[in-house]
Amino acid sequence: MNPPIPTKYLPWILGLLGLFLLTATWAGVQFGGDIIRWVAGFQEPLVSGVDAHPMLAAAIYVLVVTIGKITPFPGGFLLMLSGGFLFGAPFGAVLSALGSASSAVMVGVIGRWLFFEAIHRRWGAHLTPYEDTLAANGFNFILAARLFPIVPAWIINLIPVVFPVPFRHVWIATFLGLIPLSFMVASLGEGLSNLTQVEGLSPSDVIRPSLVLPLAGLALLALIPSAVRLWGQRLRDR
Repeated sequence: MNPPIPTKYLPWILGLLGLFLLTATWAGVQFGGDIIRWVAGFQEPLVSGVDAHPMLAAAIYVLVVTIGKITPFPGGFLLMLSGGFLFGAPFGAVLSALGSASSAVMVGVIGRWLFFEAIHRRWGAHLTPYEDTLAANGFNFILAARLFPIVPAWIINLIPVVFPVPFRHVWIATFLGLIPLSFMVASLGEGLSNLTQVEGLSPSDVIRPSLVLPLAGLALLALIPSAVRLWGQRLRDR
């Protein structure tokens, strides 16, 4: 079992996350179901701010996605739509994927710090046989799971919490795996004329068989290196 990660930056991460949760909770209580319309009231200043300071706006958006993706508010789908609306499909998709990848790492860092030792004290005997396999193939497994939009994100986020997958692999695999879906959702957001229109949209407007089947094919391709590696290992063990 690998030792837990260094805790040097965790107070800052937890403080930032706590501040965001408090703000999100206040906004939810204050505005209830009208939160989208409240945000839409700032549409013109938001668009003007993006046009005037695109790099600063992009950095802020990535930060919001990073923190927002690990909380129930405002939701990953709405964030991806907003990225397309504010920055256009290609750039918004990249920014959304950057924030999502950073969010996955943040979940892994916090989860490994809080639960890694406890999980391995309780179930270590069952998990140890799979540690080397997951550590060596974690990149391909996470990439495949991110490419296939049917797999819940919270399940994928558990992999680096339970197994010692390097966080750089988590970040790169998540970024690459979410680019196709992020682009499709951002394209939908780019076509909106007003932010209030997001109320009538849902993931089912994007996740259709015409998209899922090609992504499933890409996910299978992502697993080929791991399959070859595991097959070769089995032959060597014989």
